[in-house]
Amino acid sequence: MFGFFRKRKKAAEAPAAAPANDGRMVSFVDTYGRSYQIPFEQWRREVLQPNLQSKWDEPDALYSLVISALGDDLASDVDAASAHLLEIDPMIERGFVTRAIVQLKLGRTRDAKGTLRKAIDKIGETPTLLTNLAKVASAEGKDTEAMAILDRSLQLDPNQDNGLGWRVAERTEAAGADAADAFLRALAERDDAFRPQLLLGQTAIQAGLRDDGLAWFDRALAKAPHGTDVMLAVTGTLGQHGLLNDLVTRVAPLFDPQRDDVRVGFNLLQAYVELGDAERGQLLLGKLFALGQPAYAQNLQHFAQAFDEMTVEPSKPLDHTPEISLLQMVQPPWLLDMHGMEWAAPPRSGDGPRIVLLPLAAVDDAAGGVARSGREDDRGRLSRALPLLLLEQLVYCSDLRVAMNLPVADQHNFVLFGQPLSDDELDYLGQDFDLAVEGEVSAGQDGFHVVCRLRRLSDRVTLKRVERRFNEREAGNALVVLSGELLASLAEATGAIIEPRVPMYALPGTDVNEYVSGLAQYLALTLASVAKARETLFGERNIYGWLQTLAVSVPDSEPAQFMYFTALGKGRRMGSPLVDEFEKPAVQRMRELVQAGRFSTRLLPLLAAVYPNNAELGDLLASAKPTGDEAYAAWCARVAAAFPVEAVPPSRE
Repeated sequence: MFGFFRKRKKAAEAPAAAPANDGRMVSFVDTYGRSYQIPFEQWRREVLQPNLQSKWDEPDALYSLVISALGDDLASDVDAASAHLLEIDPMIERGFVTRAIVQLKLGRTRDAKGTLRKAIDKIGETPTLLTNLAKVASAEGKDTEAMAILDRSLQLDPNQDNGLGWRVAERTEAAGADAADAFLRALAERDDAFRPQLLLGQTAIQAGLRDDGLAWFDRALAKAPHGTDVMLAVTGTLGQHGLLNDLVTRVAPLFDPQRDDVRVGFNLLQAYVELGDAERGQLLLGKLFALGQPAYAQNLQHFAQAFDEMTVEPSKPLDHTPEISLLQMVQPPWLLDMHGMEWAAPPRSGDGPRIVLLPLAAVDDAAGGVARSGREDDRGRLSRALPLLLLEQLVYCSDLRVAMNLPVADQHNFVLFGQPLSDDELDYLGQDFDLAVEGEVSAGQDGFHVVCRLRRLSDRVTLKRVERRFNEREAGNALVVLSGELLASLAEATGAIIEPRVPMYALPGTDVNEYVSGLAQYLALTLASVAKARETLFGERNIYGWLQTLAVSVPDSEPAQFMYFTALGKGRRMGSPLVDEFEKPAVQRMRELVQAGRFSTRLLPLLAAVYPNNAELGDLLASAKPTGDEAYAAWCARVAAAFPVEAVPPSRE
């Protein structure tokens, strides 16, 4: 720990020139929480310098940019900016110290000393000014003078991070660990001290003295729980040494996401993961998501998935006689239950053969032919993904009459049957349909095996049998191939032309796995909405996050955009507080669609109803041109009435 400060001291002795192009990359996080990188030199030219110019007369922003650049060893890039900050900063100490740090980084020790002396003349000796003056003396090789100045600084404030750590390191090197410990204990007796206690606690924990370490940490937390790095240091140390219950007990009641370092929250979440405490973890997770910071999204989604996996319950054999109902879908789920979205699909003639699509049965030794019900797993999603793919393709690419029959247990649970349809069940379907697509999926060590059949219901003859083996990574492409073979057989059996009828629909050319998974996840959201059973919806936040990522990853896929925005609409209508977390990225995505002139901008009235207090959506809606589509206009009116403003929480913009 103390070696860090010794390295800092030595680094100050040489000028810090701007680094050469060393191949480094700089990471960014966009509005959607996606991380991407650009070359370091490009970042200097295209990000740092333009930002310095745009924030030139904004002291707070300019200070943040200068300090960030110093962390990247770019003192020469912010030399002029630090000089300007000194002139405009109303916080005199900050402006002078920042300027002196830049000068010291550039090896101009005399200039740095002069800057700090001027500041002392203006406002007197402060702990921060003295500590930086000690760094200048050290850089000049005047170690005795530096330590004398540093001691004066610590008398004014014993809680300076760099100053205290530096002094302890010097004492350890000069007189040993016992002398450093005695020095810290003396400082810890002061009423205004908390950092000496923190360092003593870290030292004790590292030495295996748990009780002593916790006692020191308790004293530090009691003195300075907020506005310092105490909670961060405590959680980091206790987490590294596996003292997770001690970590949670001490810090969780104090942590306030609105005012404290978010990294403390991440440390708490990691502790909850390792403790297997999904309940408290998810509660904290919701508070951190509510901050609406894209930079946190990726980490938070990781924790959300971890907690979901803790609470997942595999489908279970039905141990009672459930109330089985049938959800019959004649449109893709992303058009269903959204106040009549028939305008978004091409009309059909109503003639020709009637086709029913059925979820695949789960046939393997483990299932034992027993029907199962509950939260879906990978096999369950696969069983429904293939008919979902066929449904949307037949709706948008044919004039055939098609429906997907989805059995539901007790109003809100998916049903996964353990054996193929019997002859009697096929005969029963034959009363309403002419053709059926059914089959089974089995899971093994090597992946999945899907067998699917196109059956003529009048005589139960199999017109086409298709099958494919694949692993999880290949699932999306495998199902697309299977659906293509079945569509070709349907076209042959019915004489229908199956090809795109409207420009808004096409399967995505990339991210097919994600698209297929998105369909299955969206179906779970639709089922919860229809059954008014949000409490049974597993991984709701991850569903919205998945659909958001899908919409951004395949920006030309209109169905992906429809899934994202209508999912938020269904969530809002269910009263889900999680929808608020997606306001900024959803508005950003709609803005991009409007700029690109995409068909899915027709969902703007829906998004404006979901976030009625968002001014930008209001402006976009006001400037939208009428479509001349009466069915669409009627839908817009229904949507506006279905989302009353008073029922919607205010925007956090």
